[in-house]
Amino acid sequence: MMDINTDNILIGDTIYISGHKKPDLDAVVSAYSYQIYRHARGDFNYIAIRSDDVNAVTKWIFNHFKLDIPMLIRDVSGKKLVLVDHTDPVQRPDGWERAEIIEVVDHHNLKLETTVPPKITIRPYGSTSTLVGQKLIQANVKIQPNVAGLMLAAIIDDTLALRSPITTYVDRSIAGQLSAIAGISDISSFARELFDHKDIWLKLKANQIINTDIKEFDANGTSVVITQVETMDNQKLSKKEPELVLELKKLNRTQPKDIRIVMLTDLLRNDCIILADGNKAQDLEKIFGTQLEKGNRMYLPGVLSRKKQVLPPILDYYTKI
Repeated sequence: MMDINTDNILIGDTIYISGHKKPDLDAVVSAYSYQIYRHARGDFNYIAIRSDDVNAVTKWIFNHFKLDIPMLIRDVSGKKLVLVDHTDPVQRPDGWERAEIIEVVDHHNLKLETTVPPKITIRPYGSTSTLVGQKLIQANVKIQPNVAGLMLAAIIDDTLALRSPITTYVDRSIAGQLSAIAGISDISSFARELFDHKDIWLKLKANQIINTDIKEFDANGTSVVITQVETMDNQKLSKKEPELVLELKKLNRTQPKDIRIVMLTDLLRNDCIILADGNKAQDLEKIFGTQLEKGNRMYLPGVLSRKKQVLPPILDYYTKI
């Protein structure tokens, strides 16, 4: 847990709040809601943005609550930045090297080897929207019902309906308070509706699936890219598996990575099918103690979380060798 506050920002400078590239719902909503928090404090120079195109469920939920998606700024060169929902350099907006990072609000491990901003708030919650929601509630900021619903959706999405191993009691508490404000009495039904709008994978091409929720990591010099596909039935995606593997191989020919992974996560069965490619993909057998079928497919029962269950063993393996 980390909370460093030594604010030395000039009042009046425009400060842009941005989530990571290839943003998931939490990256966009946490930027949006952190702008609300800052404005409630009188800091009207804080502006939420996104650095990349949003996915289908993000478009749907903002439209559902009749709210505007933050504006798109792909290159943040020369700007003052607040990073939300990420710190890893490979996930930052284009041009971050020529920007000034003045604050971080996140729920992931801190990766700031290149710069240390004067203001850092890190909490080990399941969602950055939980952290921002906590700030808003503790500051007694009035949250509009549609904004509360938006934030609840982001928490549900990032914690897999509060069932992921990354979920904390704080996530459940903030989700409960937001649901009350939003007038959403049945969180389970709301979660199913959200995931129904997300479970559109059979309609997408392989490259669209892979790029919907994708994150890149540096595992002690080993390049790892992990896509998470959350579905109500990963067995239905079996017909897509050959297409996805071919696309992974195609990507590795044009943009080589040591390991590329697609996680087909089943939210009902609580399991995961991993599809993998790369010159170090065979290391996954040692990392997870399970054989890769046909060299590229692995079944992991009880695995739901990229952040908690898939990435850490990979990072640990390459740190030790």
